[in-house]
Amino acid sequence: MMNDFLLRKASKVAVFALVAVVLLVTVTIANAVEPKLDDDWHFTLIPYLWLPSIGGKMNIALPNGGSASNDFNMSSSSLLKNFKFGALVTMELEKGDWSFLTDIMYMHLSDSNRQVSFPNLPGGPLDITADTSFKSWIIEAAPAYSLYRTPSIKVDVLAGVRYIGLDSNATLDLSTTLPEEIPSHYFSYNKGLVDPIVGIKGKFELGEGWFIPYYFDAGGFGINNEWSWQAFGGVGYHFSELFSMDLGYRHLQYNFNNSVLLKDVYMSGVLLGFVFRF
Repeated sequence: MMNDFLLRKASKVAVFALVAVVLLVTVTIANAVEPKLDDDWHFTLIPYLWLPSIGGKMNIALPNGGSASNDFNMSSSSLLKNFKFGALVTMELEKGDWSFLTDIMYMHLSDSNRQVSFPNLPGGPLDITADTSFKSWIIEAAPAYSLYRTPSIKVDVLAGVRYIGLDSNATLDLSTTLPEEIPSHYFSYNKGLVDPIVGIKGKFELGEGWFIPYYFDAGGFGINNEWSWQAFGGVGYHFSELFSMDLGYRHLQYNFNNSVLLKDVYMSGVLLGFVFRF
C-alpha cells in the first residue's frame, strides 16, 4: 500500500513537472538564442532527473570457500517503488578553452523481496528471500580543455577523478533456518574508491536553438581491481541565453574484479537536464 501511495505521488509530481515544462516551452520558444562564443567566465548549473534501470551481480563469499550469487535487474518503474532518496546535479565553470566539471549523484534504493541463490553448498543449491539495500555516492571532478571550439562545434578532452562510495547489504529471511555453511542472516559491503578517468565531451549546435550534447569517459583501469565507463548522448534546445534543456540517454557501469557483495553494477536510462548558464 505504501509503495502504491508513493508511486501515485511520484506520478502526480511527474505530471506537474511535465505541465510546467510545456508551459515554459510555449512561453520561451520564440526567444530561442544560441550561446555566444566568448572568452568570459561562465558558470553552468544542471540539476537533472534520471530514472535508470539498474542491474548487476551480487556475490557473497562464505568462510568455507563457497559463495552465493544473485543477478539483479530493476526497471525504471521498479526504481520508483524502491526509491528512498536521490540528488543529482552537474556544475561546470569555464573560461575560454578551459573548464572544470563536477557531477554529484546520490541514490538510496531498497528491495524487500529479492531472491538470493546459494548454488554451491554441500547439501545442494539453496534460494532464500532477502531484504536488500543499495546506497551510492558518485562524485566526479575533472578539468577539461577544448581541442576544437567554434560557434557550432565544441570538442573537449578531460582528465580527472571519480569517487564511488557504496553501501550495500542483504538480510536473509530471518524465519529461514540456515545451513552451517552460511554463518549469518546479514551480509554487508561498504567501500569507497577514487579512480582516474579520461574522456571527451562537447556538443553540436544544429541551428534554430537545437543542439546535440555528448559525453564519454573511462576509468579505473584495474588500479583498484575494477573498471568503469560512462556515456551520454541526446538532443537539447536553447530557450534563451540563460536556460536550455536536454533529453538523452545515460549509461554508467562498474565492473569489480574482487569478491565483494556487489560484484558488478550498471545504471542505464533516460535523462532530462535543466541547464542554467550564467
